[in-house]
Amino acid sequence: MALHIHFVGIKGTGMSALAQISAQIEDATISGSDVEESFYTDSVLKRAQIPVLSFSPINVENADLVVTSAAYTNQHPEIARALELNIPILTYPQYLGRLLSKKRGISVSGTHGKTTTTAMMGLVMLQAGLDPTIVVGSDVPSIGGNAHSGKGEFFLAESCEYRRHFLNYSPEHLIITNIEFDHPDYFTDIEDVVSAFTELARKVPAHGHIYVWAEDPHREAIIGIAPITTFGLSESADIRATEIVFKDEGSSMKIMLKGRYVGDLELHVAGRHNIINALATIALCHEVGIPIGEILNSLSQFNGTKRRFEHLGSNTNGALIVDDYAHHPTEIRTTLEGARLSYPERRIRAIFQPHTFSRTEKLLQEFSQAFQGADEVVVADIFASAREQEHHTISALTLAELIQQQGIQARYIGTLDDIKEYLTQTLAPEDLVLTLGAGDIYKVGLNIVS
Repeated sequence: MALHIHFVGIKGTGMSALAQISAQIEDATISGSDVEESFYTDSVLKRAQIPVLSFSPINVENADLVVTSAAYTNQHPEIARALELNIPILTYPQYLGRLLSKKRGISVSGTHGKTTTTAMMGLVMLQAGLDPTIVVGSDVPSIGGNAHSGKGEFFLAESCEYRRHFLNYSPEHLIITNIEFDHPDYFTDIEDVVSAFTELARKVPAHGHIYVWAEDPHREAIIGIAPITTFGLSESADIRATEIVFKDEGSSMKIMLKGRYVGDLELHVAGRHNIINALATIALCHEVGIPIGEILNSLSQFNGTKRRFEHLGSNTNGALIVDDYAHHPTEIRTTLEGARLSYPERRIRAIFQPHTFSRTEKLLQEFSQAFQGADEVVVADIFASAREQEHHTISALTLAELIQQQGIQARYIGTLDDIKEYLTQTLAPEDLVLTLGAGDIYKVGLNIVS
């Protein structure tokens, strides 16, 4: 009789991805429950023929295993009922670790760039015929969604450092795109963050491999028993890009492998950061045996992921509307840099919705200095996380004032409706509107696209 696995909070990006692949890996019957609100994952789950129920304790009564989102506690009615019935319960990272152990695991970690790098690697490996299983934190058209149930030996998983969740995994291959201070509601300082990545690196076996960004100031802390390959733009990097030319919505470059020229790459996603993501992809895919020519060809076909410099369209007078998930100062800075390189003639209007009070408070000065690439900044009210209950003194208005002090035109407009109204009245044909944030700021862009 097939195993019955029930997912509590199945509409989450990660949870919906696990639900899709567990049917094959575990040979299981899948059910799930969530709120009535509509998410992009609704269509994904419908396509996978996975039923989504309203929350009720009855949902878990025939389950052999309950997998729960980190958003819910033991007081949730379904989780409480599973505990009463002694049904095994695993959190998302615990269950992902269990699935990863059944194949040759590849963990894509790092403060920034995880989703795009995982998506790039997934496309290259799929086109090379390796048919990996993939779990990624966004909708990726090139792999058909946010998950792929592959029949191959590799399992490619985006792996988050928050609360040291990724220590549930023991990957054969580990990519660390970069290490910076983030998640201040959990990590105390950068040393705390680095220690988490160091601990993960030590879990990679001697026959495995670790890939790190050559220019990362914390690279030397990443030590383990597995060999290390570096990627980046510096001459010391094992895999590097030279003679980079930025062009509309992309770049071209020459790729060097340990000082030897191996081919040209045409990349159709904007920004220097995406070159680094591509180099990480080349490093991993070359190590697992894919010919360099095939890797470069596949990367040239990569068109990005949802909410990563995603072109939403234009409004009636020709202003370009782009959306990006950037919610950390470094991500904002690199996204604006990419926008400026791709659209040097346009007026860049950044519409930023800070994500979580704790991050905004802890990184306030860094946020205030992250918008140098914008011509104008509009700051919306802070999007609070479900984790944040306590009272905070920081406000979006404070951030807008600090950005203004940096010599950048900045204003606070709290609600999405008011921002839409302001943009509708002021948009010009030469504008590039860039919505930034991990909350629901993308709705502004969708509403003003004609």
